[in-house]
Amino acid sequence: MRQRDELDVQVKNVRQFEAAIRDNVELIELGEAEGDAEIVKDAEAALNETLQAARTAQIETLLSGEADANDCYVEIHSGAGGTESQDWASMLLRMYTRWAERRKFKVEVMEFHDGEEAGIKSATIKVTGHNAYGWLKTESGVHRLVRISPYDSAARRHTSFSSAWVYPVVDDTIDIQINESDLKVDTYRSSGAGGQHVNTTDSAIRITHVPRHCGGLPAGAQPAQEPGDRHGDAEGAAL
Repeated sequence: MRQRDELDVQVKNVRQFEAAIRDNVELIELGEAEGDAEIVKDAEAALNETLQAARTAQIETLLSGEADANDCYVEIHSGAGGTESQDWASMLLRMYTRWAERRKFKVEVMEFHDGEEAGIKSATIKVTGHNAYGWLKTESGVHRLVRISPYDSAARRHTSFSSAWVYPVVDDTIDIQINESDLKVDTYRSSGAGGQHVNTTDSAIRITHVPRHCGGLPAGAQPAQEPGDRHGDAEGAAL
């Protein structure tokens, strides 16, 4: 069913491109015949927009991997370097968030840890949209930034490192079996001044997969949801 929907979208896009090209070519011919340069200019601009949309659709046809059409998690971690790396990590977070929003993808913050002076230590976002994982999977790796530091009074050049890791959201069509006895669940409670819910509500959940003879694989969730929903999000991130 999912493949059929994807093919329907592709066929619809092709028909829209054909109609847009045909209509704008006719407008250009009409404008040239009547000597109306404004109509010709508008039609040419519309053709350029159609060209860009067609190029994007062409790239999407190459995203044919098993998980390319899935939603995804993006984990960002600052590297060694203190404030410089933490500021660079926050730049990456803003960059991915704004890119996703321009593509009309939904972005949900799953986990967020502020830096000591500026930036962030780490963050995890969930990007929901068609081909989200296919578009973002090549961003996995270590990213480097070289710049004159705004935090250095001597205006020296600094090299900062931060990592970004992209994982597809696992759907129900993938059969993965995990024994609940291998899961260690830790809950964290809110801390702050005042309020009737202070120290009474579990505000975050951390699930660690600890199979026999293996190390732990942690996954956390800290969104603004009910505690029961967080448990499912953390399990999804672990998968």
